[in-house]
Amino acid sequence: MLIANPIYDNVFKFLMEDLEIAKGVISTIINTEIDHLSFQAQESITRIDNKFSFYHLDFVARIRQQDCSYKTVLIELQKTNLPNDIMRFRKYLGEKYRDEDEVILDNGKVKQGPIPIINIYLLGFYLSKTLPAVIKVDRRYIDVIHGAEITERNEFIECLSHDSYVIQIPALQMELKSRLEYVLSIFMQENFINKENHLKDYRYETEDTLMKKILRKLSTAAGNRDFLRQMEVEELAYRDYDILRTTIETSEKRIQEMETILQKNETEIKK
Repeated sequence: MLIANPIYDNVFKFLMEDLEIAKGVISTIINTEIDHLSFQAQESITRIDNKFSFYHLDFVARIRQQDCSYKTVLIELQKTNLPNDIMRFRKYLGEKYRDEDEVILDNGKVKQGPIPIINIYLLGFYLSKTLPAVIKVDRRYIDVIHGAEITERNEFIECLSHDSYVIQIPALQMELKSRLEYVLSIFMQENFINKENHLKDYRYETEDTLMKKILRKLSTAAGNRDFLRQMEVEELAYRDYDILRTTIETSEKRIQEMETILQKNETEIKK
């Protein structure tokens, strides 16, 4: 099946704006049943060098816990191909902790107040080749005095700390033995039909209902000329950004080398 490459922001956003698909994908990644999912009341947009917009896909989810009770959480789903995006993530996360959350209730009303956060990061680069493809950063409550784990949960603590899931897309080498592996297989950078890597041939058979919906959505994007043009613009923007970053890093390195030479000369003169 011919599908658009979801590593591109516009395709990824098109896919995840389908709430039924988003619910299935997020539920699979966090391995937790989601009873209800909706977009956060406010949408956030970050512009990179004024060339294109990056959408932070924020959802409000009512998840079912192990004790069968329900908890409302804010899920931040972000994808980036820029290795130096750590500061952007930190800044955005800081803003989310600072701002009062807005939750759209089932009756359409908006409720304000802090709710726990779960972060999901899809990275188009390696953090480390020795780390696995999918990493869960899991919080635990520990009684430091007695060294025992605490099962009780507290709203104060939950709203001031968060779980994270980090996915290194280049490290994805799936055996397709679970739904998670099938879902993440759409991001595997393989079987491209051209050198631009915009479109690829998805060759794996699946009878999973969620996967069929995902593949139909990505197939629709593959046949849309506007999406292909947006992918080209996005790729050029990333290239320009990378060239600019490399130029700055080279200049900074050269400045450091010159400063080292000047300091050495000053030392020699003083002698």
